[in-house]
Amino acid sequence: MRTADRETTGNRSVLAGVRRRARWWCVLLGCVAALAPSQAFAQPDRPSLPDRPSLPDRIAGRSGWTRTATVGQHPAGRAVALFRYCSDDSSQTTVVGADRDSYRRLGVSGFDEWPDGGLIAPDGTGVLLLDADAGDQVPPAEDGHRVRLIDLTTGTVRRIPLTDWHTNVGTTPRLLAWSEDGRYVAYAVPASTDGTAAGAYEDGLPVLDLAVLDLRTGVSARYSAIRPVRAAAFAPDGRLAVQVRRQAWVVTVHGAVQGRVTLPAGQDLAGPAAWSPDGLLLATTAPAGLSTLVGFDSRVEFVDVPGAHRPVPAPVAADRLLGWRSPDHVLTNSDERVDDVDLSDRGIRTVSQLPEHGDQACQLQLATALVRQAAIRAAADPDRGTFPVWRLLAAAAAVVVVGLGGLSGYALWRRSHRLTCFHRSTCAHRSA
Repeated sequence: MRTADRETTGNRSVLAGVRRRARWWCVLLGCVAALAPSQAFAQPDRPSLPDRPSLPDRIAGRSGWTRTATVGQHPAGRAVALFRYCSDDSSQTTVVGADRDSYRRLGVSGFDEWPDGGLIAPDGTGVLLLDADAGDQVPPAEDGHRVRLIDLTTGTVRRIPLTDWHTNVGTTPRLLAWSEDGRYVAYAVPASTDGTAAGAYEDGLPVLDLAVLDLRTGVSARYSAIRPVRAAAFAPDGRLAVQVRRQAWVVTVHGAVQGRVTLPAGQDLAGPAAWSPDGLLLATTAPAGLSTLVGFDSRVEFVDVPGAHRPVPAPVAADRLLGWRSPDHVLTNSDERVDDVDLSDRGIRTVSQLPEHGDQACQLQLATALVRQAAIRAAADPDRGTFPVWRLLAAAAAVVVVGLGGLSGYALWRRSHRLTCFHRSTCAHRSA
């Protein structure tokens, strides 16, 4: 066989090998894509999201080796719940979607947020988060403390200054409640003192003043006459119920006191979800921490607001109140479950199961306006917004294909180079 024919035959053999390898890897990639479809990849082809929000019947545990994306990295839309895994030492706060089983973290690290410092909007479109430095004793001289307003639909963050305060005992601000129209946020800040540690505490608890933040203007008003504040809740009409010692004061967002009601013995105002949708009842629960004591009979109780004329329901056995489905139905939390309790016939139905053992979800909040219209959906596999496994496999396969292609090309070049050199040396020898 002539040298040219041998060279052509060798090149064809090398090219045929490259084609066989390419076809094999294409088949492999197709199989991987078919067998392991990605939720994130499929999102653009999904049908339009439902108008009615929903609560999953099961909250997923912590992710294993697959990390959960942040809201900023991959926004997932409005959320129905805000919670933190109790065993998470970094205090990482997470939201779960109101339209699908999407889970997103609020920060890259738990060190950039203050534990217990999160508050979800009633409509589930945003979260307020205290920055970690909000726990410092003295606000920075430059711009004071700020709160982060995280838009869950876009991932954008707006930082809003809080009112200044000074304390020498290290007490921190507390986010209390968010108005249903989304405009106002009630929070509490350490009260001014006479410079002594004793002046900053009452009955072992820090003395806190009421402050109201107007999110539209970014301006806070502080009401030092309303203290010591323990908890607060907004009524549907925009009024505030603020716990001051053993009473709930009904006040306006401008600090005008309209009435007072005494709370049941051993009970505190039940947080941001305390006010019933019809504005006639306030819910109370045991002070934080007491419900975890062995043998303690934890319960949710009710009182009517000043001027209301409605029969007061009997207490409900539960640890916490999470929200109202209607004026006669409440959502409560006990152990690792969320129950729907009928205040009329006392019927109890478990609507959502929380993670157990090392994955418990603590500091659970629900978007109070959403849960009044929410359906209960069967939980699907969590969409955590991270790079899906099949894409990692496909990327690795692509690297291998490129590598094989490069090696095959190099082998082809070397073979051609050797044949060329052999042909030249043979021609030179014949010429000589």
